Amino acid sequence: MLGFDVHGGGDHHVMVLNDWLCDTSTWDAARPYLDTATFAWVFADLRGYGRSRALRGECTVEEAAGDVLELADALRWERFSIIGHSMSTLVASHLAQTAAARIASAVLLTPPPPSSFAYDAATHEALRAVALGDDARRAKALEVMLGGRLSAGWRRFKIDRWRATSEPAMVAEYLAMFGVRGLPDRATAITRPVLALTGEEDAPPMRRASVERLFAALCPALELASITECGHYPMQESPPRLVALVEDFLRRSAGR
Repeated sequence: MLGFDVHGGGDHHVMVLNDWLCDTSTWDAARPYLDTATFAWVFADLRGYGRSRALRGECTVEEAAGDVLELADALRWERFSIIGHSMSTLVASHLAQTAAARIASAVLLTPPPPSSFAYDAATHEALRAVALGDDARRAKALEVMLGGRLSAGWRRFKIDRWRATSEPAMVAEYLAMFGVRGLPDRATAITRPVLALTGEEDAPPMRRASVERLFAALCPALELASITECGHYPMQESPPRLVALVEDFLRRSAGR
């Protein structure tokens, strides 16, 4: 079963998943601002990350979604909200499609295209080499991917956390999830309430205009929110604002 920890004891259950680089410790800067009376926040690490680092698997959307439901069953959660970040937004979207009776609402933070980035073979292999490479290779790639808007110290911090919280072989395998395969079903509408939240300093495919265009047909109940002067990591770059936007949506979508 996935490793996790619980923050808060409210009646509204929320499961938070990690991104490609790190485990859910990425949320550490935001945790002090979370409403722990209304919500019970479970931070769950996908296979190969954090508390689940020793778990191996196929690194697919379907596998990860099954792991989430297994954990929810163990917690005795009949219904819960799901928050995905970057690659795990595909897991959250898939759950909202295939387990709609269990999902109260879904939050997609800085989501990649549901059809994937459609990396060609050369790009895919180059990024696999980054995932398996040393810190110098990862640092160079991170500067290209995230740009130089934030400090060199922040990039060093991200490299350290990447190394400390993830298994390189699994990181390399997950690349296909968002780089090549995407959401398994891109034709079935997601009827549950969905919030897509973007950072407007993120890469262009993950900014508001692109996300709205790519997700509008898939999510009839889509809401959009954006944070300016923020990139791919709103929980680290703008934590109080992120928490305010997410909690407002979760409260409003409760009971729908």
